[in-house]
Amino acid sequence: MMARAIVLLALGLGAPAQAHPIDDLQQGDALVQSIGWRLAHANAGICTRAAPAVGLLLGDARTFNDPAAARDFYGLSGDISVAAVAQDSPAARAGVDANDTVVAVAGRPVSAAPLPRPGAWDRVLALQGALEQAAARDGHVALTLGNGRTVEIAGEPACTVRFMLDDDKGYARATRAEVRIGRHYYEKTRGTPDAFAAIVAHEMAHAVLDHQSSVEASHRGLGVVRATEEEADRLSVWLLAKAGYDPEGAVRLMDTVLRRGQFLTVDAAHGGWKTRARMIQAEIAAMRAAPDLDWSRHFRRSL
Repeated sequence: MMARAIVLLALGLGAPAQAHPIDDLQQGDALVQSIGWRLAHANAGICTRAAPAVGLLLGDARTFNDPAAARDFYGLSGDISVAAVAQDSPAARAGVDANDTVVAVAGRPVSAAPLPRPGAWDRVLALQGALEQAAARDGHVALTLGNGRTVEIAGEPACTVRFMLDDDKGYARATRAEVRIGRHYYEKTRGTPDAFAAIVAHEMAHAVLDHQSSVEASHRGLGVVRATEEEADRLSVWLLAKAGYDPEGAVRLMDTVLRRGQFLTVDAAHGGWKTRARMIQAEIAAMRAAPDLDWSRHFRRSL
């Protein structure tokens, strides 16, 4: 991930700081967190790996090229802050908001975390991991904010997947525990929000089915990679429907976005948009014919 300085330069450092997302960078983070939380929470009872979570992403001013300017612009009293809060998440209901300065996570001062070089992500990712581990282990996590208030956030079940927006990347990818969506995808799907949700669901499908293990075991064999992409396309509609999204959004992703050639995903692993759209339509029909949306029972694996 790049050092996050471009937005500050574009908007100007004199802009007033406020609690809610105040620029495109934070709005993108909030959207990814909100879609990810909705998908992960709704499907928690089916995912093999699930645990209490709170729907919150931390940020670090030192991931910007100019940390002091970032602190000033976002109105922070320290480096660590709340970068994004998922809509309708436990963190949102607890009153935590974007641009709240964080001084302690689960009772441990953030100053105890190793100080990275400017622009490095090591510290904030370690703190994010500590937050997620505390919520999963204890069912709740405490955040001490810069104004002296300590907020106890009760976790709710969610698939154990972390969602992040990559500022400078033109791809979407997933491991067994993390989904990263490149900003290019966010920018190109602004007019079709359900298509963006379908991108997040596709990558989440890779995570919940642990395609990473299959790909690694095959030494990235093309046949296995292709099978994982087909499974992710098909499972995405189940994930979307379970979370209350229109599963046809996955078809619209193929028909209105990929058909325009805006993403370079027509390759040997992914296949053409027409083939993918037909396969997704067939999966939607199979899903609607099932007695419920329990994909752990009714989804047909390719691997």
